[in-house]
Amino acid sequence: MNNFTKPRNDGSIAFGVILLGIGIVLLLKKFGLFIPSWVFTWPMILIVIGVFTLINQQFKSFMGSVILFIGVYFLLKREFDLDFGIDQFIWPVGLIVLGIYLIINKKKEHRALEKVWQNWEDSRKNKADAKNSERIASTDLVEDRNSSSEESPKAPDSGFVRATGTAFLDRINERVIFSGVNRKLMTKNFQGGKATVIFGSLDLDLTQADFTGVISLDLEVGFGGVKLIIPPHWDVRTEVSNIAAGLEDKRMFREGGVDTNKVLILKGTLLFSGLEIKSF
Repeated sequence: MNNFTKPRNDGSIAFGVILLGIGIVLLLKKFGLFIPSWVFTWPMILIVIGVFTLINQQFKSFMGSVILFIGVYFLLKREFDLDFGIDQFIWPVGLIVLGIYLIINKKKEHRALEKVWQNWEDSRKNKADAKNSERIASTDLVEDRNSSSEESPKAPDSGFVRATGTAFLDRINERVIFSGVNRKLMTKNFQGGKATVIFGSLDLDLTQADFTGVISLDLEVGFGGVKLIIPPHWDVRTEVSNIAAGLEDKRMFREGGVDTNKVLILKGTLLFSGLEIKSF
């Protein structure tokens, strides 16, 4: 079981700190204190968002890096006349970098799936060898041994995503860019994961998933939307950073309350996006 970690500041507090800082700067300017004009430009806003996202995600946010780069580049060009002459290359290079990023991560996902499949194959062979040994030793115990060794009728599907969107994965790893994805997870050993949604939408159905302990789901959403459908008894704790975004909890809570042995921690960043949590 994973140990529960102390929650970080949620997005509303962080966004409040940003507004507080802007208010203090404006007040100081009213008192006659010199404040550079570039502090109030839109590239500076992107820089603040990028830095905040990177710090919040322990400098592992691809989206935060892109936002910070765009902000710094246009700030240097517009306010300090530092023209690097790369305007015409930004979009082609950006698409190339994005393509490489998707390819690398997709290969990592395929390797993970191959490992899951290999583990299942090894487990199946071990079970078959054990059954053969049991038949030789005692035919009277064959049926009992077989019934006890059958762990899950859905084992052959572990580690795969069907064309219908049903996924037999213990860990989610979704990247949705300029598209929409519907995914239904079928696992009794859910381990969390990560989802990146940029200019797209993700519907993640976890009603058939189960786990015990504390797990986390990292969400990086920029100009998109995520709908998370979960069982009503899960204990969901949100630590996402909301930047001009919305988070709505529409779950139907049952009378027994939440199960403290099933804690799902939502982390990540919502930038001009929306997250909807609901249950049936």
